[in-house]
Amino acid sequence: MRFVLLVSLLLANSAAQALQLVELNWRAPSELQAALQPQLRPDERLSAMDNKLIIDASPEREARLAELARQLDVRPVSLRLEVSQSGSSVQSQSGVQLQGNISIGRTLPGSAGNGVALSAQQDSHSRSSQSLQSLTLLDGRSGFIQTANSRPLPWLLLTPQGNIVRGSSWQEAVSGFYALPHLQGERVLIELAVSQQAFAGNQLKGSQLSTTVAGRLGEWIEVGSIGRDEQGRSSLLIGTGRQLLSGQQSVRIRVQALP
Repeated sequence: MRFVLLVSLLLANSAAQALQLVELNWRAPSELQAALQPQLRPDERLSAMDNKLIIDASPEREARLAELARQLDVRPVSLRLEVSQSGSSVQSQSGVQLQGNISIGRTLPGSAGNGVALSAQQDSHSRSSQSLQSLTLLDGRSGFIQTANSRPLPWLLLTPQGNIVRGSSWQEAVSGFYALPHLQGERVLIELAVSQQAFAGNQLKGSQLSTTVAGRLGEWIEVGSIGRDEQGRSSLLIGTGRQLLSGQQSVRIRVQALP
């Protein structure tokens, strides 16, 4: 309906001229419209609709503009995108606790008497991960790839009556990326969104990054890094505990032109 209406309006405004419709196979009509716009004269118009260009000009100029459009309507270059994600995390726990018994007053024969022991403990775990995902697509076209891992995670529910209900539900850890590359000679501009999730014990951890980067074809491009630091304290009956969790996530991308 929009296409018929647009053609009707153009015909009404240029009754003395015929319209030229150029059907495109590879490039988006809006892309070619922007490329041909500087070539138009003041009395010429160029419109985009569906996969077609509509040229409103004299017959000679219509033929010339249609030829230019067909020359630009070529198959985009095939590109191979590789996204590398690497991360590391360190979790440490430490605590101090006082244990023993203290008697106040007279100590009876045979009783244990006073005895106090101070105990300290420290535990540390480190974890590293690395993933490489690749995707093949055309220049100027977007693509998305993801992988998922499922497992049941426990949960607790406190009822209004004060009862605790335990259960588990399946959760998915999804990792992947969305990319839209634009070739600029030997360089490439990439709109990128990266997401990575992983199971850490009974928890689901994740990070996300969205940005636009540019670099040379065939070279690894540093996209960015995500850092996380968490710490908490807990009080025991007699003693204290401390937990520290730190992590670092880095993302790189490489784009190669395929023959």
